[in-house]
Amino acid sequence: MSGRSVVLLLVIFLLRQESARSIRITDLTVPSHVVEGGSVLLECHNDLEGEMLYSIKWYKDNREFYRYVPSNVNPFSYFRLPGVNVDEKDSSSNVVKLVNLSPETAGRYRCEVSGEGPYFVTVSDEKNITVHLLPYKHPQVTGFRDEYKVGDIVAVNCSSSMSRPHTQLKWLINDQPVLRKYITGPWYRISRKRPDAKETILQLRFIITNEHFRDGILQLKCQASIAPLYQEEVVHHIVRAEDDVTDSKPVQVVEEELDEVFGHERAFLEPVGEIPMAEPQNDHGNILHKSLAAGISFILMQVFL
Repeated sequence: MSGRSVVLLLVIFLLRQESARSIRITDLTVPSHVVEGGSVLLECHNDLEGEMLYSIKWYKDNREFYRYVPSNVNPFSYFRLPGVNVDEKDSSSNVVKLVNLSPETAGRYRCEVSGEGPYFVTVSDEKNITVHLLPYKHPQVTGFRDEYKVGDIVAVNCSSSMSRPHTQLKWLINDQPVLRKYITGPWYRISRKRPDAKETILQLRFIITNEHFRDGILQLKCQASIAPLYQEEVVHHIVRAEDDVTDSKPVQVVEEELDEVFGHERAFLEPVGEIPMAEPQNDHGNILHKSLAAGISFILMQVFL
């Protein structure tokens, strides 16, 4: 090869490199997470720096599905691929709209921009798309009773309908995260409708205490999420039931109440039969009256004997 030929090739190479530096992709918009059944816009913006545009091409997993060549009589071309459904009327030189997204839509998308001849300098950029199947309804909470009081056990389930990937569930009590020891699960169940999707269940189980109620209300919340596309929650309020009022109090309670009234004098009173159980508040005076009468009878018997 002569020296003149080498110089010519070197000049061509340098011109090609200069052209390559003048063409660049300024912005590639390819959402990383999309929803199955929905649509998405793919955008590829470029700066030719004075060069003439030859073509803009789109590829999925290295297979071309869309082409724009402004010099052609019909500048737009669309090539069918599984899961790649182009809405031609809403697509243009820089924007491609995909509709009816499916699991097959997922993959790596590349935009390729080429300058006009004779060098046809080409630059490209690419990004991945993941397709999510979101739950078709809000999370469901089951297992609640009509009423609860202090000391009762709450055992409830929060479940999410089928999704891909599986839904993240979280319980909160009065807007505070629940301790792990009160949580059972999560459990995953393959959907009968979609073998590629799972249903999720998370159980909450704890004993109600006074501290759980705020102004007589206990709030339970289940949050469901699939980042970054899905966030739902369901809230349930428990109204504190009135404590049970029994017909009698324990003997020890009655003894303590009588001690408070009679003081040390009660030690000298002879019990007469079984000490009556405490009645509701409005009959408390009757109990004390009966006990006092029994004591007076005992003292009178000692005086006259």
